[in-house]
Amino acid sequence: MIRDMLRLAIWGVSSRKTEIIESLHDFGVLHLDFPRSTDMSTPHLDKLRLLRGKLLGMLESLEWKEWASLKDSDIEHARKSMRLPLDEIISEVNKSLDQFSDRLISTLNERNSLQELHHKLKRSQDILFHFHSFIKEETTQGALVSLWWVEREDISEILSALRNEIVQETPVKDREYLRHHSYRHSGDETLLAISVLGQDVDVVSRVLVSYDAIRWKAPAGFEREVLLDSVDAIKEEISVIPRRLEELQVNLRETALTWGPKFAALYILADEKLEALLVENAAHSLDDAFLIEGWIPGDELELTVVRLKEQFGGNVFIQWRYPSAEEWNYVPTSLSNRALFKPFEIFLKLLQPPRYKTADPTAVIALFFPFFAGCMVGDMGYGALILLLGLWLYGKKKKKILSNVGYIFIFLAFWSIFWGAAYGEFFGDLAHRLFHLNPLWLERSHAVMPVMIFTVVLGAAHIILGLLIGFYEGVKTKNRHVWMEKAGNLLVIFALICALVGLKGWLPESFFTMAISLLILGLVFLIAGGGIGGLVESFGSLGNILSYVRIAAIGLSSAILALVASKFVDVFGLSILGLFLALCIHLLNFVLAIGGSSIHAARLHYVEFMGKFYVGGGKNYRPFSRRRELRWKKE
Repeated sequence: MIRDMLRLAIWGVSSRKTEIIESLHDFGVLHLDFPRSTDMSTPHLDKLRLLRGKLLGMLESLEWKEWASLKDSDIEHARKSMRLPLDEIISEVNKSLDQFSDRLISTLNERNSLQELHHKLKRSQDILFHFHSFIKEETTQGALVSLWWVEREDISEILSALRNEIVQETPVKDREYLRHHSYRHSGDETLLAISVLGQDVDVVSRVLVSYDAIRWKAPAGFEREVLLDSVDAIKEEISVIPRRLEELQVNLRETALTWGPKFAALYILADEKLEALLVENAAHSLDDAFLIEGWIPGDELELTVVRLKEQFGGNVFIQWRYPSAEEWNYVPTSLSNRALFKPFEIFLKLLQPPRYKTADPTAVIALFFPFFAGCMVGDMGYGALILLLGLWLYGKKKKKILSNVGYIFIFLAFWSIFWGAAYGEFFGDLAHRLFHLNPLWLERSHAVMPVMIFTVVLGAAHIILGLLIGFYEGVKTKNRHVWMEKAGNLLVIFALICALVGLKGWLPESFFTMAISLLILGLVFLIAGGGIGGLVESFGSLGNILSYVRIAAIGLSSAILALVASKFVDVFGLSILGLFLALCIHLLNFVLAIGGSSIHAARLHYVEFMGKFYVGGGKNYRPFSRRRELRWKKE
């Protein structure tokens, strides 16, 4: 349900302005419409923004992301250090950050340099690997080898020019010496290894440069006159760098574990102080008094008033009122559901919040979503696995989203087991084969039509419920077009139901006449409420009802796939191959069952059901509060 909100106005004496705002910050219940951080500028605000940015940058440099592990004690310890005047706090924190930053930057630079060097050396080693045998053989014969980046199509021409030059330089009594080896590195880039005698090295350089070739060199510090020596130096350094990198990484991890929570706590407190200063500067001032206005949940009003009066007595004057209908679009929305339904609020996170004073569908989703999804899964074996998965996820209390998903899976598992018993399915027909288990209702892989009729009836009930909620909302908000359109849709659906029942002969023929009357009346309401669009909406509602057949279709496909798994055992027997194939099919079916049932059950709620009444566009209730629990980092 959506909590009732009140407009609260707090008048206070200016001399106690900071104390009153600090108390409201501690209470954490008042939603204030104060300006965003970027909309106001004062020296203190600008310094706090800069400090907050430096702290966040430091955390990112430390690669610290353990916000969920932050404890209240970390925050309280940091809060004690914030009792000094604001200028002193900012100065001291900045000084400490600068000193720490110098040490951290030095370590990070060393790590980055080593990583870059390691990358370069690995690339060089990969290149030299392709020429190692060639270089070794040539070096043992007293030749000198050099590597050159060349265009592949120029190789033959380069070699020809080299031979001509070397022949001219070689004495008549000696034989010219030239050997080569090439390696295509990437695209048109090719590395050419040239081996010549010492007196021909200058010839190689002159000819290769004339063809715009570039000499390959080992990274700085590892260049040697003989390439084999470069290979050995590179290999030795590559073996050393990982150990040094691991030492630096361990040092950084230990630093992050020690300083991460401290910087995170300071960041949170700086952010809180920034919010408090924004409220102070945004508060309306009049002579010796100031005014703060905001929205507060009705169930928090009494305690808030009592606490303010106890602390400040006559220094505060408090007024409150209910919002007018014209203000409903601007009132923040705060959901308050029973603990049984609260995890299902996650479904509304994917939508805009419901507007104030409209319907909250959380409880209905909690009832129908696992019911529909479980009907699609419809297997006791898969239900048991989903239950185990749900319990495991539910245990992750530090990750609220995963815990909520686990809670929902537990409900889904319950209904999967229930429908599995109704259909007589346990990993397909395994229980029937082993224990002669029979369905409590019917076997859906054979009785397709009854299941389809059941899902259509289920869909009609779900859509009618959505239309009834929409009708109620229209009457409550005195929106004639809404309630007349919903009423028309309901009458048309009831007319069709009466007509079908009459044609089946289950009721007297007079009910068919009543169906015609309901249809005519429904069409009148539809046209009066929504015009031609109302008629189109009515056809859409009928299509929505038929779309619930997907519950039967997806469930049937899951049941057939489970039966296919058993057929592999029939074909291959209790062999390793047969059991492996059956297990693979069941695993695939299990994943599809969870994904398919969840997605389609959610779609039936988002599109078919909630489309009949849900009004988004609301404002989230964001109270002026200190960071608590898992809400440490402000997103």
